[in-house]
Amino acid sequence: MPVISPHAFAPPVANDRGSPVPPTLREQVRRLERAHSTQRAGRAAVPLGVAEIDRLLPDGGLLTGALHEIEAGPSPSGRVAAHDGAALAFTAFLIGRLGSGTLLWCRQPSGASDAPPYAPALAGWIDPARLLMVTARRDEDLFWAMEEGLRTPGIAAVVGETRAADPTAGRRLSLAAEKNGVPALLLRGQPAPPQSICATRWRVASAPSPELDRPRWRIELRRNRFGQPSVEEMPSWLLEWNDEARCLSVAPQALDRSAGTPRRERLVG
Repeated sequence: MPVISPHAFAPPVANDRGSPVPPTLREQVRRLERAHSTQRAGRAAVPLGVAEIDRLLPDGGLLTGALHEIEAGPSPSGRVAAHDGAALAFTAFLIGRLGSGTLLWCRQPSGASDAPPYAPALAGWIDPARLLMVTARRDEDLFWAMEEGLRTPGIAAVVGETRAADPTAGRRLSLAAEKNGVPALLLRGQPAPPQSICATRWRVASAPSPELDRPRWRIELRRNRFGQPSVEEMPSWLLEWNDEARCLSVAPQALDRSAGTPRRERLVG
């Protein structure tokens, strides 16, 4: 992977009288907004291959030409691990479904011990040969590299791995993504103020898994701007990746203990 340095859900709406807008009217507005968005140039939807999720997303999939956020969630211990790979793996899964082309991954090292994503580990979801890694020293450089990537022909998706939250940069990324039909994903390994302009926001955490080659993730859809349901519902799923079949599916809620001896649970992903 070449390395390049670029530097040398909303509260109820009130009307003008201060009264809450009826839910039916809010839903009508959401439908009009969703229809308008999916008709814009460059908008398309890529199914995730998980029916339970795809049916909630606009046009049955993840919108290209839009900004999306993925943040790390707490592990079963209740803490957000500094290097929990679940959010990173889910991001790799998403961009791996976005067709051919270069995948631009922009990141800002968080310390001396920080390392870029490990290519062989990503190979389960994407071809590392497609990956172009950009390392930025400053938040401004990272957002600049993402925006330039969204405008560059041949780029299939742009990922920004950062803790920074800049509303102006978020709006610029969203507009660039929409104009060029290229998805932008903000990956946050630690909690950060959300970008209100994003089309979807996901919270991903590792979950106990019975097999090393079947990592499980607890995923929450915390914002679904153009789809269903409304933000108040915040649906969540326990998902399992099958490395052999190379697919993601909803996992059984209980681990298999039918053999009599409990199987060892491990956190993977």
